[in-house]
Amino acid sequence: MDSINDSSAPPAEGLNYFNYFTEVEEEFVRRRGKHMLISTLDWALVESWKDAGIPLHIVLRAINEAFDGYDARAQKYRKVNSIFYCQQQVEASFAEYRLAQVGGEASLGQPVSDKTSDAALPPTKEEAFPKDVLFGFLARCDDELRAAGMHASTSGRAELENAVERARARMKEIIAEIAGPGRVDAEALERDLDGIDRMILDAARENLGEEELRKLRAEAEAHLRSYRKKMDKAIYEQTVQNFISRRLREISNIPRMSLFYL
Repeated sequence: MDSINDSSAPPAEGLNYFNYFTEVEEEFVRRRGKHMLISTLDWALVESWKDAGIPLHIVLRAINEAFDGYDARAQKYRKVNSIFYCQQQVEASFAEYRLAQVGGEASLGQPVSDKTSDAALPPTKEEAFPKDVLFGFLARCDDELRAAGMHASTSGRAELENAVERARARMKEIIAEIAGPGRVDAEALERDLDGIDRMILDAARENLGEEELRKLRAEAEAHLRSYRKKMDKAIYEQTVQNFISRRLREISNIPRMSLFYL
């Protein structure tokens, strides 16, 4: 199938889906019928869908379609224990969605706009993030960054320690801007936080070294081995990279700088 992760796909923040991860998790758990902890690999896959610009309503629809097929089986030998069970249906549903948006043409390379009704969308960015909520979130991130900086210092990881200090300095500027009289532009704030997040991760990768990064990639590929043949190549690679990023955060005690984790 054609790659669904082309550069023209709109980023998830452009679709106002600041609750993307929560909605996907809750819908999956609801249809599964029993709570479970979402694995690091599952989160990496969901993040890949977001990065590919797959609209939230398409993912939720595909989850339901995948479980409808599961429920229709006469015999169910195993419980659904991973979001990867829905992965093929998500890719197929998004491919159909893209084709429909360009009038049925074969090319999936045209940018599309989300057609979800206003009633299905979450609140506007101004309503979704009151300033007091943002201040609490940013203060928590700063506390976690301070702890990450101390961890980097005691571990002799000077480059990461420096990146964390730079990140905290940027955070202070962001907080000062939010404290102003105007409304908060949540999409601009998300871009600022993403830039900080990428800077810290780059430093963490540099400090960890190529050999350790190869081990993390091998770990990701081992987990994905049974799914690889069924996955879109771009989604597969993005899932590997997201898994590595999550493991880097765990190793370095780095918080996830994103409103998706508010």
